[in-house]
Parts: sequence; C-alpha cells; structure tokens
Amino acid sequence: MTSKATARAHKTKLDPSPDILASLATGAATIAGIHPSMIEERSLRQTLLLRMKANDISAPDTYLDFFHTSPEEQALFLEGVLIGETCFFRDASVFTEMSHWCITWFAEHQRPLRILSAPCSTGEEPYSIAATLEQAGFAHEQFTIDALDISSFAIEHARKSLYQGFSLRNIPEPEQASFLERVGHGWRVKQQLRERVHFRQANLMDVETLQDREYDLICSRNLLLYQSNETRKNLANSLSSALATDGRLIIGTADWGRDLDELFLLEKPVHSFALRHRQPSDLIPKREAHTRKASPVAPPKTTRTVASPITNAAAKAEITLLTNVTELFRKAIQAYLAGNERESERLCRQTLYLETDHMPSLELLTKIKRPHASNRMELALHARLQRHRNAAVEGVAR
Repeated sequence: MTSKATARAHKTKLDPSPDILASLATGAATIAGIHPSMIEERSLRQTLLLRMKANDISAPDTYLDFFHTSPEEQALFLEGVLIGETCFFRDASVFTEMSHWCITWFAEHQRPLRILSAPCSTGEEPYSIAATLEQAGFAHEQFTIDALDISSFAIEHARKSLYQGFSLRNIPEPEQASFLERVGHGWRVKQQLRERVHFRQANLMDVETLQDREYDLICSRNLLLYQSNETRKNLANSLSSALATDGRLIIGTADWGRDLDELFLLEKPVHSFALRHRQPSDLIPKREAHTRKASPVAPPKTTRTVASPITNAAAKAEITLLTNVTELFRKAIQAYLAGNERESERLCRQTLYLETDHMPSLELLTKIKRPHASNRMELALHARLQRHRNAAVEGVAR
C-alpha cells in the first residue's frame, strides 16, 4: 500500500460516523442544558480528534464509550465545543444604561450592590462591569461581583486577568490604561478591580448553583438563546428566584422568549434589554402583531469608540469572526427564503451573539413573524436597529 493510500485509510478510520457525532452532541448538550443543534459539527469533529489524541484512543467508537463512562472526560470535551466569544464592553450601550441604573439604585438603598455575571466566560464582562462602576464614581467597597462559568479553563483564564488583541477591540488604547496595566505584550486588570470580582466554576443548570442567593443586578447575556425549551424555563425560574425584588436582569438581544415574558417585564429604555420582576399589577401584553408606523427614537450615542486591532493575532481573529458571521447570516437567509423562519431566527441569534450590531441580522429579525414576541420586544429590536442605522449614517457623514 502506498503512503497516500495508507494516509487515506488512517483518515477514514478516524472519521466519525453521524451517529457518533450525534451521540457526543447530545451528551455535551445535556450537560450544558443546550439544544444539540447549537453545537457545530466542525467543533465536534475537532474536539473529538483532540480528545482521542489526548487519551491515546485510535477509534471514534472507542472514545464514545469512554466519554459516556467518564464525567471528567465529559467536562473536558464540553470545554472544547462551547463557544467562548467575548470581549470588554461588548455592546457598550448596555454598560451605559447599567451605570445609570446602578447610580439611581445606590442613591435609594445606600448599601453595597450585589452583582452576578453568569456565564462570565474568560472574565471580560465582570471586569467591564467593575470598570463601569468605578468610572461612575462607586468606591470599591460599594459593590461586589460574583462571576460564574461552567468552563474551568475560562475561570482559570479570568483569574489570571491577562488580555490582549481581540478582547480589547472595543477599548481605545488611551482608555485601556484607566483600568488595565501593561504586562509584557498584553494588559492585566488592575488589582483593586480584580479584588471586587469573585470567580467560581459552576453550572447554572444545577438547581443548587443559585439557591439561597440574592442579587440586585444579574447579567446573563447570550445564554438563554442556546437552551432547550425545558432548560430555558428552569433557568428563567432560577434567575427569577435569585433576583432581588427590585433588581434587574440583563439579557442579550436574542435571549427573549415567552418564558421570560411571563416572569419579567422589559424595562425602558427597551434597547438595554434589562428586565424587572413582573408584578401582579402588570398586565401581560397581548401577543399580537405590532404595527410599525414610525421608528422609535434612537437612544443617545455612546461615547465609546471601536479601537483598531493592535496585534497581528487580533487581526487574524477579526477575520475569522467576520467569516463566521458571514456564513451564519448566509444560512439564515437561505432558511428564511425556504420558509423555515424558526431556523432563520436561530441563526440570526447566533450571528448577533458574535456581532451584537450586525444590522443585516437585525433587519431580518424584524421581518420574521414571532408569535411569542411582545410589543415591547418588537420595539426593542426596532430601537436597536434604528440606533445602528443612525450610527452608520453618522460614520459616513464624518
């Protein structure tokens, strides 16, 4: 047998069957509480090959047996397939509105704010919250932040608090020095902010994770969109129980659904996607189509600007992100044209997870009929779309 033929035979041996991939996807999804379709096949294949090599296993079916009998291996496999895309001040307008709300809340309560960031990924969001509060004039003893994530790798990275390139793309370099300090070729979060964030590896799908805990502000963005229907409902109830009576829950653009509509009310400004507990006096809005007579007034333009990539690695990462966004949106268009609006909406949500101001996805979402959407949700989508349209026009004008 020639060397090429040998290589082809080896590749064929390593190539997993669709049934093996489906079983791994279901196993990983069950642990994370997400729908198996949310795990990309490419990610499954890459992680499978890496884990087979790490365990010196030569056949996919042998690894599958090992996967099902080893909780430790299941956790490691999950690390490889979960999406961990994040950066500092992701969607800056959210942090602007968060700052306003926290100032108002503290003036009324005069006690330290209790904040939860979950999932916190590699730490950019909880550190962004801490920096936002510091810039708003909060003393370090006036707030505390718990940060949870299912990934032990992400938690380890967050505790080290070392960042460079892609994580910093939303921060102009002069502003980085306000809460970061130079360490070699990267940046590290300053110690006084690190001390306010307490990281812990935990699975939000476990009912005990948030049991007997209460927070004034919970940031749980871009998590609910990946959950299966049953898990979404359980997680929504868990977040509701952990949120103080007058607290706020901040979710991502694509996280909203009927299960949240029954527990929470979307607060103004609607583009902030901040929710409060629904009270008995609140009327549940009728789920009827919203007639769009005029675009909502765009919220104030944030003062943050997008920094240029500062390293070659960052530039390559940005190109990769652009490729992923373009591919996801192309699939969303194909699903929409084929009449599969549910799949089109799911793909638009994934696109917005990677790029929160992706206008084509926002445009497409406003065209998709969602029977569960409330009028406020419709307004929120249109407000966000109008804001980005205005920003784009201003950019061209300059």
